[in-house]
Amino acid sequence: MSFDVPDSIERAARNETNWIAIIRTFEGIEIPCTIKDISKTGAKIGLPSSCQLPNSFMLKVIGKSFVCRVSVAWRKDNFVGVHIEQFGKIASKVEQAEDANIRTTDASYKAIGARRSRVSAF
Repeated sequence: MSFDVPDSIERAARNETNWIAIIRTFEGIEIPCTIKDISKTGAKIGLPSSCQLPNSFMLKVIGKSFVCRVSVAWRKDNFVGVHIEQFGKIASKVEQAEDANIRTTDASYKAIGARRSRVSAF
């Protein structure tokens, strides 16, 4: 059985970047890297060829409010091609602070008195 492989494989349009990013393994190891280009389906990452990577990991771009779960598609010298499996938005610090305020205000909480500040006579 033979499959016809087209001469030119369609791939998503890539945008050149030079973003600083962090690779985070599921064991909690963080590895700094750069994203050289990115598309809707994948990215090209630059990092030293001596760095060992698992087959899948999280990729966070510094200064951007998103994180991606990616899997390694190819590796050549100082570059790694990854396929984006899942894309997630990170809540802004303002949203996180508002959520924290909502969680700390509990209507069932009753104070047992007030703490007063007194200046010592001594």
